[in-house]
Amino acid sequence: MSYEIQLCRKETKEEFDTYEKDDFFEIEENLLKFSKEQRQQLFDRLIRYGYIEETKNLTETSFGFKSIKTIRALLTETCLYLVASGEDGIFEINMTASEFTDTGEFLKYDPQDGGWEEPI
Repeated sequence: MSYEIQLCRKETKEEFDTYEKDDFFEIEENLLKFSKEQRQQLFDRLIRYGYIEETKNLTETSFGFKSIKTIRALLTETCLYLVASGEDGIFEINMTASEFTDTGEFLKYDPQDGGWEEPI
């Protein structure tokens, strides 16, 4: 079983809150793009946290994790997707996503836990 967490711009949640259907994340136009600076900030922070760049193209970068092989990350133009399996991996991606919200620019969405993590 895998577990997925998404990190999006805080403005994406504002769009989500006014959306009236259940397919919000399935429609690419609903997801607001990161600025170039925001995307670089997320990239740099993943590297500092021990993620290893594996593949890169114009719109996305995939990562593995140095010490837990069941953790993966995908940084796209609109979201950072963190995926893991196993108790240690799930704990790690939950903590990473929550910590990445500390700037106030991003919010964590956890579909398995019922939605958005509210900022403190």
